[in-house]
Amino acid sequence: MIRPRDARSGVRDCPPARRRGRCRRPSDDDDRTPAPVGSTLRDDDRAPTSVGLTLRDDERGVSTALGYVLSLAIASILISGLMIAAGGFVESEREQVIRSELEVVGQTLIADVEGADRLASAIDGDVTVRSNHPRRVGSSAYTIEIDPTPNVRIYEVTLTAASVDVLVKFRLVTKQSLATGSVVGGDLVVEYDAGAGELVVRER
Repeated sequence: MIRPRDARSGVRDCPPARRRGRCRRPSDDDDRTPAPVGSTLRDDDRAPTSVGLTLRDDERGVSTALGYVLSLAIASILISGLMIAAGGFVESEREQVIRSELEVVGQTLIADVEGADRLASAIDGDVTVRSNHPRRVGSSAYTIEIDPTPNVRIYEVTLTAASVDVLVKFRLVTKQSLATGSVVGGDLVVEYDAGAGELVVRER
């Protein structure tokens, strides 16, 4: 039989046989009615998070995903900008290489034509001078065009790349007449026909 609670100590008066530390003080939890088996907890009964919010209101996972997406978007924009800048730089460098090689080809051709012109003036007969050039400059084909000018025996030589908008021009002065026209870049021949009294640049 359980005896009435001791008002002074707050300890239930247990029988002598059940004492020795087995009796405890009553707490407020003893007055709560346990939830029936199979019942569900309401949102108010759920344990709060560390910041005082319920699990349903915790949006930390959403913030992490949003930050990840923003980081990917920024990285994509930066990479695209770098690729565009690099592409423009490479194209500019390629044009500069083609221009430099066209200048070398043009200077060599002018020297060969001037050499054939001097030989034609010095001897009485035909002259043939080989003028060797690459077929492509900076991976681009090119053409060589010889045009007359208002001045007699002064010509304009234009070298134009096929794949990019690059051209170089030279001024050529000869003692003999020079046939005008266009040839494809590569190995050429500068000939002087004594009978026609004219220099000709043709493909070899």
